[in-house]
Amino acid sequence: MTRILIALLAFGAMAGLTSAAPQETKVPKDTCVQPCLDCAKECLTGIKHARDQLRMEDLAKSMEICHHACLTCAHAVGSKHARAWEACELCEKICNDCAAVCEKSNDEHMKKCAKACRDCAKACADARK
Repeated sequence: MTRILIALLAFGAMAGLTSAAPQETKVPKDTCVQPCLDCAKECLTGIKHARDQLRMEDLAKSMEICHHACLTCAHAVGSKHARAWEACELCEKICNDCAAVCEKSNDEHMKKCAKACRDCAKACADARK
């Protein structure tokens, strides 16, 4: 899990090297923080279920990435970090991807995770309006 968080942070650092820092920092509204934390919690529960019960490692990895993206977004937006906008945008995309993967399963845990992911993605989109 640490590797994924490091990769997300490295991605953000690389994005900073390739583009000029904005003159005026745009920070999303903090309305996405709680949905991000809720999604991260659902994904964490889903990871264990996918690995232990369903034996679906690819699904577990997708939820693990989503879990970390949601935590990163919640912390970046909550602290009004200069890269909060990008973190929020990435979180929306990752949550939509994770929801799509979870929705393919008939498992109730995965349906619950997919809903949390969709709710989070919508909250991130709305926070940037």
